[in-house]
Amino acid sequence: MDRADDGSEVSVVGPGTRIEGTVMAAGSLRVDGQVKGKITAAKDVSLSPQGRVEANIQATSITLAGQVNGNLAATGDVSLPGDSRLDGNIRAHNVQVGGVVMGDIVGRGKVELGPRARVEGDITSQSLAIAEGAVFIGTSIMGEEARQDDKTREQQATTTPAERTAAPSAGVSSGS
Repeated sequence: MDRADDGSEVSVVGPGTRIEGTVMAAGSLRVDGQVKGKITAAKDVSLSPQGRVEANIQATSITLAGQVNGNLAATGDVSLPGDSRLDGNIRAHNVQVGGVVMGDIVGRGKVELGPRARVEGDITSQSLAIAEGAVFIGTSIMGEEARQDDKTREQQATTTPAERTAAPSAGVSSGS
C-alpha cells in the first residue's frame, strides 16, 4: 500500500487485477485494474487511464482518467481529464470535465467543461463555464433555480408519490 500526502493509507487495485463485488476503502483508493460492483472510499478515488470500472463510486473526491460505467457521488470535487469517459451521472461540489460524460451533472458549485469535453445530459450548478471547442447537448439550470431544483429533489426523495400527487389539490374546494 502507498501512503497519501496526509499520511493515510492508499489502497490499490493493481494492473491485471479484477474485482467483482463491493470495494470499501478506509482511506483513498487507486484503481489501475478492473472493478465491477460498488466502490466506497472515505477519502479519494482515482482511476488510471488503464482502469476500467462498472460500479457506482462514492468518495470525498474522484479523479477519473479511465472509463467508468456507473454514477459518481462526491462530497468534494470530481475531475475527468481529457481521455476519460463516464456513462453515468455525477453529484459533487465542483466538477471539471475534459473527457466524455453521457449523463447528468449536478454540481453544488461550479461545473467546467474543457476544450475537449463532451457532455450529453443536463447540468445543474451555481455556475457553468464552457470552453471553446467543448460540446454540450442538454439543458442547464444555474444560480437560484439550481438551488430550488435541488430542494425540490430532496423533498421528493422524502415523500411518497401519493403525497406528491395529493399536495397540489390540498386547500382546493369544489364550488357549490
